[in-house]
Amino acid sequence: MTNLNELLSQVTERRQNLLQKTVSTRTRHFCMVLEDLFDPHNISAVIRTAEVFGLQDVHIIEEDNAYKVNKSILKGSFKWMSLFLYKKRMACMANLKAKGYKIAVASTNTENSVLDLNLDQPTAFYLGSEFHGNHPDTLAAADYEFKLPQYGITESMNVSVAAGVLMTYLDVFMQKKGREHYSLSLEEQNTLLENWLDRHVNGTENNSPIQRIDD
Repeated sequence: MTNLNELLSQVTERRQNLLQKTVSTRTRHFCMVLEDLFDPHNISAVIRTAEVFGLQDVHIIEEDNAYKVNKSILKGSFKWMSLFLYKKRMACMANLKAKGYKIAVASTNTENSVLDLNLDQPTAFYLGSEFHGNHPDTLAAADYEFKLPQYGITESMNVSVAAGVLMTYLDVFMQKKGREHYSLSLEEQNTLLENWLDRHVNGTENNSPIQRIDD
């Protein structure tokens, strides 16, 4: 707590209030998983949207396509997020399941709407490649397949747009019960706040938001 107080003393009162208010609304009840997206602009756009909606964690599978941070698209959201990069898709799924997440995979081959899912349980939402969707191994190991409600002739939408629509549904769900029911623990909030302040004051070189998981 001493280090947290020291970092707080280095920012304005307005910035302190903004960060403390924001961290109190952060959630890990839901997270986004991006599987081998081809266009790094789409990944960066999803990360930025997740930050706006208060989803702290984004998991990025780069088994086929490597991801490079595009700060021009992220517009400053990069340092407020927790990003996990995986070289192996099943390592990502194993990590999420070990943390208690149910796996929900976007698919055009299902009649299940996201509105039909049991969202009371922590859920990781997979969005797949712009060209091929999610990998067959991912679909086979998922707990659920889902699609977004849509009423036009076009079968799919841009993945970053789909992510934004999905996160809107998730936000509405949490607001109905009260987002405070899905907030981080006080210990998690303090740890996250300290990381945010450190990155804001000292930069991200020695405290990167990215964690690479190679197993």
